[in-house]
This record gives sequence, structure tokens and C-alpha cells, in this order.
Amino acid sequence: MNRLYIRILLLGLLTGICANARAAACDGQPLCQETASFVVSLSEFRLSKQGNNRIATANLSFQNKSNAPLILGYVKDSAIAIDELGNRYVASDVRGVGLIERNVFDPKFTLQPGERSDARIDLRWYGANQAAGVRFDLDLAVREIESLEGQQFRLGKEHALRFGGLTDGTGARPTGPAPAAVATVAADASTSSTGTAPAPIADPCDGSPRCASNGPLAIDLVQLTTSMHNANHHVRVTLRARNVSSERAIVAYQTNSGVLLDNYGNRYTVDWRYKERVSGIGQTSRDKADPQFMLQPGEARSFTLEYSRYAGKTAVGTVFSPSFVLEQLEILPSQQIRPLRELNFTYSGSTAGTFDAAQTINDAGKALAEGLKSIFKKRD
Repeated sequence: MNRLYIRILLLGLLTGICANARAAACDGQPLCQETASFVVSLSEFRLSKQGNNRIATANLSFQNKSNAPLILGYVKDSAIAIDELGNRYVASDVRGVGLIERNVFDPKFTLQPGERSDARIDLRWYGANQAAGVRFDLDLAVREIESLEGQQFRLGKEHALRFGGLTDGTGARPTGPAPAAVATVAADASTSSTGTAPAPIADPCDGSPRCASNGPLAIDLVQLTTSMHNANHHVRVTLRARNVSSERAIVAYQTNSGVLLDNYGNRYTVDWRYKERVSGIGQTSRDKADPQFMLQPGEARSFTLEYSRYAGKTAVGTVFSPSFVLEQLEILPSQQIRPLRELNFTYSGSTAGTFDAAQTINDAGKALAEGLKSIFKKRD
């Protein structure tokens, strides 16, 4: 009797600890929601214009709080943003997370214990000359995908997420290491077992505002320059990717994923018609993938994206928020290339300048040295 009493007390105590830990994950954070298996934060909400369309962009950061791999999918057509005037924005583009449509789903959004990864959703409203609101409520649904034996999957729990009172620039990007999950105890009074909590994952960006991490990569924004050509405004962004994992990483830029917003809400894109707008890294599309951007553990390489828009007589911004998606690839023994997952990266509030001059000079010196080597080789 005494043993049973002690077990019940211990179970109650640990249940209370778990409940307090769950409450603490989003405590005092209105843009954070928690389920039994993950925590999700709305890291950034931005408004922009493109022709007669108004676009609301939501960046969401998901973190696996369990001690097992977690697969999530976005339920197609579930994302809706409604402003205070009743205008309805519907999802038009989803990046970084797989889609679930009826019983068909893409299980590529897999988070290891304690891992955090981002997704981006664009919601569009054909507003033309109608009045647009400035305050939004956002609703969407994600669903768990359970992994079975024999590389099979099935749909699991669905979670309805809601974020209210959103305005342009709203966001609460999570920083620091992902907290470890709390150990659990079996409810059976006759037996008890303690789960193994995942170790906290250190932030590879060390809190830097010009660094974003996702999956095996941490990517620093090294340089941002602006220019005008005819009536087009260009923003050129140089980035340095570091492999922070213990395994080789192969990634490529996902064609048409590059979007940049300025402080006036103008929307820039990486024009796929001009190959020179993406340099230093291969690209992926529906029918092909270039695996040239390969990083060994600890290795770093730079690449460049150039965003542009037709400016005409409109105001040109001075503060920029670039985003893009890299696709992680795997080379099979048959030499076929298989996409593993999408990695979404977003940077907020950057002005023109060089942010890591020493590294930029170092990269330039290496490029010059390689160029000189090739010249002397030709002469020999």
C-alpha cells in the first residue's frame, strides 16, 4: 500500500512538472502555441503589394519538443487571413513544409528531437482599389504524419493554429537553444518508465540578427548592395552557408522561391529568366536538380542572389527583408538525385552594407588566387 501511495505521489508530482514545463514554453508569448509534440512561433508577418494583389506573408518556426522524430504537413487550403475590414486572404504559395491534400501527403518536413525549422506561407487577396485593413487574424492547420515500418506513413493528429492581432512587422523569432523535452512517466501504477529527453540544441547563429539556421545549415548575410538599371531596382545579397551538422550536406536554390520586401511593402523577386541572378549555387526545379553546392561538416561556401522589381516612379526602400528556400538533396547509389526537404531562410530589417568584411575579403582573395593559378597553368 505504501509503495502504491508513493508511486501515485511521484506520478502526480511529475505530471505537475510536465504541465509547468509545457506552460513555460509559450509563457507570455502571444505569438507562440504549443501542442503535446511541438511548439510553433509566428516569427514574422509582413504585408506587401504586387500589382492589384495584396499579399500577407507568414513565417512560422516549428520546434520538435518530443524525444522522437516528428513529421508535420500543412493541410492544403487551411490557411486564411482576415483583416479588420473583412477582407479574406487565402494561401497562394507554401514553402518549407510538405502539403497534405485529402489522403495524399508529402512527409519531407521531418524534425529530429529538439530540432527547429521554418515554413513560409504567402496569402493573397485581389484588392485592386478596395480599402485594405492593417490588422489580421491568421488561421491554419498542420497535421502529424506517422512513420510506419517498411517506409510507410499514415496521417496522425491534426492541429488548428490561430494567431490574432497581427500587423505588418509583427513577429517573435525564437532565439537560443531549443529546450529539451521533459521526461515522462507511464500512467500505469504497477509499472513506471522514464523517457529520455533530447539534449538542448545550441543556436549555431549565436543570436546574430544577420544569421538564420535551418536543418544542417547556418547562413550568414554577408553583404547587401542596391542599384538601379533603367527603371528597375536591384538588391544583390551575398550569403555564406556553413554546414553545422556532422554529415555531408548538399543543397540547391529552389527556383522562384526568392522574395524580398522593403520598408514600403514593395515586393522583389529573383527573376528565373536570368541565370546570372543566382550564382555560386545550383538550382532545383520540378524536373531537374543541380547538386554542385556540397558542404562537408564544418565547411562554408558563399553564394549570391539578386532580387529586382520594376520601380518606375514609386518610392525605393532602404530596409530590406530577403527570404529564399534551399532544397536539401541526396545522391543515391544509382547517381539519381532525390530531394529530402525544403529549408526556408528569412532575414529581417537589413540595410545596404558589408557585414562581415574580413570574410568577404578572404573569399575574394581565394577567388583571386584561384584565378591567378589558372592563368599561370595556361601559360605553362
